[in-house]
Amino acid sequence: MHHHRQQLWQQIVTEVQEHYQNLGQDEKDWLSPKLSAIADLQGRLNDLFVTADGEHHCRACAGGCCHAGHNHMTLVNLLHYVARQQPLPAPDFRQSCPFLGAQGCLLPPSRRPYNCISFNCDIIESCWSDADLKQFYRIESELRRHYLTLARRYAGAAMTGLLLQYARLQGRSFFYLLPATKPKDLCHDDLEF
Repeated sequence: MHHHRQQLWQQIVTEVQEHYQNLGQDEKDWLSPKLSAIADLQGRLNDLFVTADGEHHCRACAGGCCHAGHNHMTLVNLLHYVARQQPLPAPDFRQSCPFLGAQGCLLPPSRRPYNCISFNCDIIESCWSDADLKQFYRIESELRRHYLTLARRYAGAAMTGLLLQYARLQGRSFFYLLPATKPKDLCHDDLEF
């Protein structure tokens, strides 16, 4: 099973790289500030995580949450690497999460999947003040809006993991443009998470 996932992953990465290179400059210019905003917001969420001594708490439970994160990387997360032509950490699909290494997550906080960066256990949340907690959820809400903006534009940018999304695309490009949807007509039920 893990060998099949590894092959499929490499196929997805190759296709996304090729399709991204073929995007017009206007499309890349539209996408670039959105990726930067996502990276910034995720960094801010991680800063709050650090103030709660999150790294210590996660080490203490051996990253139990991460062991449930097998397929969370989305097109948005992959694009952080592809758009900047940077190497992606090598996933190991024998692990519960392919990006979980011996020392923790192989992905920097700004490039982690939404589910990973936006989830905090009760232990972490109990370490925050009310103001920190409100700030976290305010930033998380803004981050979700950015992810959903991309999910409304590209067929492959839903907030489900790339392996699942690839199967749902049935041969269409991850960058297949979806018909424009007016915000008032779009509700969360219309999107695949």
